[in-house]
Amino acid sequence: MKKVLINVICFAVSLFMVLGSFVFGPINTVSAKEASAQKKVLMVIAPKDFEDCEVVEPMAILEANGAEVTIASTTTDTAIGINGFKITPDIKISDAKTDDYDAIVLAGGTGIISTLWDNEELRTLIQQFNSQSKIVAAMCAAPPALAKAGILKDKTVTMFPWDNGIKELTSRGAIYVNEETVTDGNIVTGKNPAASKSFGLAVCNALKIRKFSKNILMVVAPKDFEDVEFYAPKTLLEINGANVTVASTTTTALGLNGSTCTTDIMISDAKATDYDGIVIVGGTGVIGSLWDDKDLRNLLKDADKEKKMIAAICAAPPILARAGLLKNRKATMFPWIDGIKELTKNGANYVDQEVVVSGNIVTGRNPDASVAFGLKLCEQLKILGN
Repeated sequence: MKKVLINVICFAVSLFMVLGSFVFGPINTVSAKEASAQKKVLMVIAPKDFEDCEVVEPMAILEANGAEVTIASTTTDTAIGINGFKITPDIKISDAKTDDYDAIVLAGGTGIISTLWDNEELRTLIQQFNSQSKIVAAMCAAPPALAKAGILKDKTVTMFPWDNGIKELTSRGAIYVNEETVTDGNIVTGKNPAASKSFGLAVCNALKIRKFSKNILMVVAPKDFEDVEFYAPKTLLEINGANVTVASTTTTALGLNGSTCTTDIMISDAKATDYDGIVIVGGTGVIGSLWDDKDLRNLLKDADKEKKMIAAICAAPPILARAGLLKNRKATMFPWIDGIKELTKNGANYVDQEVVVSGNIVTGRNPDASVAFGLKLCEQLKILGN
């Protein structure tokens, strides 16, 4: 189920990037004044079996934060990811010059083991980037390529928790820790596909380019939130520059499909004035834990008074109805009779549509609407394509 979830998230981000390039232009447009300060990143991928999310998500996050990303591989023939994502590299590794970039980023995947761990041209590049104290980053199965280049001695790093890979690190003096993302000096490492977002943001932090245009509070049930309704909209918001804070009634939340989310704040401590929008994730867990949560209800009322964007998907819209926010408004939700009754008895006009916007309120129907819901949030916040 976790692999299915990762594939869905990859699809969501890939879809956004493709649609964005046709409809909105590049994800980030840099003015002539900014061009001289724009950071340039060389992203290295295996020619086959790179991990899709580890390319798509960090690249999107870097571009959303103003970086220019160049893709390099052993060939400029189309590279194919483990889950089928295709991308044509811009240049060959052999043609890349250290002086042209501010950072080098290695995506993982099983393909990197046989094609890049011992690639001499890549090894030389890594050593040159490191000697100039430029950012060197790698994730999943890629960090051993850094170790083999001799730049990880006494450095604290992470990677996919695979014994043979970890031995490649520790035998060359690296200090392995089982953490999502680790930054030690100019070295940034990420653990696995699930760390793609935090890895991308960590590279942005290292380059000192991370920026936010909007602050969003995402609320999840402490247990049984709908994984894709959380990760797809959250990723779309973040790659468009939004700063997402996750709230619940516990410090750790568990998804229906097995994902674990560490929350940033308790709902009871959140203040509407701190955010530009509040997004409530669905899933069966919201029914018993959040439908009648008084702190959340008061938070939503405060946000509505200030005309902040308020959104809910799947089983979450009844929370808005019970807070009195949907009277005489159109709204959608999971097509479940008892839930729909909660909407209509509180004055809402239920419509069976994928995503519905009524004033400052956005509602989504079900997990299948997660991408459309996330894109609509970005559109309403006026950050889509920024």
